[in-house]
Amino acid sequence: MSRFKDFMNSDAGARARYEKRKRQRVYIYIDNIEPQSKKMPEAERDKFQEAVAEQLTTLKRATFTGDVALKIDLATTSKNAPQAHTIAKNLLDLLGVRRSNVKWPHRHLLYKDDRQIQALSVSCSHGETSPAISIGARPFGSMLDDLELATEARRSIEMSSDYFYEQDREVDWIKTFRNLIDDETNYRRSLGDDGYDAYRKMVRWYAQRAMLKSSGVTIPVLNWMYGRPKDIPTGFGQERWTSLISASKIRLQVGELPITKGSSDVFKQNVSKEIIAFKNRWDWLINPLVVSVALEVIVRPNPATPSAVLHDLDNIVRDYLLPSIVPKFGTVSDHRWTIDFNELQRTNPEIAKSWGSNPMPPPGTKSGVTRYEAWRLPPVVGEPGFVSVALLADVDATGDHMDEIDQSIKAWASHSDLNYRY
Repeated sequence: MSRFKDFMNSDAGARARYEKRKRQRVYIYIDNIEPQSKKMPEAERDKFQEAVAEQLTTLKRATFTGDVALKIDLATTSKNAPQAHTIAKNLLDLLGVRRSNVKWPHRHLLYKDDRQIQALSVSCSHGETSPAISIGARPFGSMLDDLELATEARRSIEMSSDYFYEQDREVDWIKTFRNLIDDETNYRRSLGDDGYDAYRKMVRWYAQRAMLKSSGVTIPVLNWMYGRPKDIPTGFGQERWTSLISASKIRLQVGELPITKGSSDVFKQNVSKEIIAFKNRWDWLINPLVVSVALEVIVRPNPATPSAVLHDLDNIVRDYLLPSIVPKFGTVSDHRWTIDFNELQRTNPEIAKSWGSNPMPPPGTKSGVTRYEAWRLPPVVGEPGFVSVALLADVDATGDHMDEIDQSIKAWASHSDLNYRY
């Protein structure tokens, strides 16, 4: 018994539990159906559900009955591809109730109701050579266990001197850009107009990247906001971390979700007011945006929210946030829209050539965000709900939090292997 307990408390035991949780996941990949919105033809809808049912049958998996963490990655080929959130809406509906023409022994496919989705990530790449729909689902309880393990894995990284040095260096870019604005006359005198303009453009990119990277929650903070690890003091309570995020001035704080009739308009007005306030604070740095941006949404419902009006995570992003955020900030759906290819051709023709003759996605797909993810915290009795949104710099190809969790655990496991061998 003692040896078993020692194993369970060891790194090897943690890895074994992680591998067991991975076997609870479902991965579905479809590469012969174009991702489409609700305008998807009936035959294509049946084809999509048939592909999902076939893969679930092969995996010997039934419908998820509990809470789910869901990840959807899309690739479109159409010159008139719809925006990612309209595609996601269609697919989320199709992953629920089975259509009458589709052979599957259950009424539902991947899950019974959108409200089961407690964490959602959607990304989309337009202008690809072949279509693809990739879906990953796992029990949300397993997702939280993975999050807790990833927090432990990242602790050694985030407590290192190199990590703190990197954070300080990121902040320096913002200070440098502020100095360039405040002391423009002297900088132009010393650098010349062309030199100043080029330097300011470069510093703006790094400064925006630094500021928008810091607006997102880290894996440890996300873990602590869910009250993990349980029954172990962290020195900073769950509610304290949540209050810091819900009050951060580098995030959009748009208040409580509407739960009564007529309150939707009030919530939309709150979103618009917060965007104006945010731009007043940060327009000097982020207007215009020169980095691609993803959306991170943290939602905590009001404890008085009736189950019948609990908002689906996708609806929150699609109905309330993207319609205001995308046009007001000028966000784009792909990092290629932030590249001036004419200037690149002039300054570095070899790199420009490597992009090919037509590097841009279809023009109609420009508006949007590179991806969005939303996480729902449990309500807290006696505390208000909130919706907190971060515009994340999406330039380092680190992926969403689900990717980051798995990457952190993979790095930790590799390090453990080295320690074990040597």
